[in-house]
Amino acid sequence: MDDALLIYTKPTSKINPLIANIFLLIVVSAATIEPNIHILTVILLLTVLVTIMIALKPIQILKTMHIVVPFGLGLGVFYGLVGQEKMHTAILTIMMRVEILATGSAILYYGVDPWELPTILINKLKIQPYISYTIAIAFTMYLRLAIDLKEITESLKSKNIIRNHLDYILRIHKILYVLIYHAARRADELEIVLEARNFNPSTRSTRKNLTIRPSEILLIAVTLAMIIGVKIFLNQ
Repeated sequence: MDDALLIYTKPTSKINPLIANIFLLIVVSAATIEPNIHILTVILLLTVLVTIMIALKPIQILKTMHIVVPFGLGLGVFYGLVGQEKMHTAILTIMMRVEILATGSAILYYGVDPWELPTILINKLKIQPYISYTIAIAFTMYLRLAIDLKEITESLKSKNIIRNHLDYILRIHKILYVLIYHAARRADELEIVLEARNFNPSTRSTRKNLTIRPSEILLIAVTLAMIIGVKIFLNQ
């Protein structure tokens, strides 16, 4: 085996894609069903800590948290108006959940190569290639949309359409319109590229040989233990 092939077969993800998705599933599921602000705070701190340790981009993670504040605030106010919770409780609850989703998703954005995900889905979970590569393509589109969202907001700021945090809520229709337009255009471009390359998931060879490390299993165990432990402690 030559050196070029050795470089090619070396995994580039900072964390196993399957473990990253399981971690995200655990924290987002816990945040979704948990109404207690204190437990949501612990989950958010755990998510931020793990994401920063894996992604090694603390400034970018903090920027991500800052960007989604207006969206969490707007959703929290709406939840407070239509729900049974007090306004301040509703705002805090929704903002925590939005921040957990945003920071948890950052572990995929900064720590995972999307084209390594199908390999472990096919080899470890025995999921059909068509389904595995569909997930990978959706994952790739998500990464691209995150970049598009940043570019769109910067463009709107430069045109003085977005001037403060409130404008993120008032101009949300403009952001979504441009974002959906970009998504549709990129989907068409991706379809053309895959057809031009005669892409076939069934005959595509395994790209990389991925393994699940003991430290990654420990991450899932510690995450579950902390969430369950805090829940039991606060309910005593």
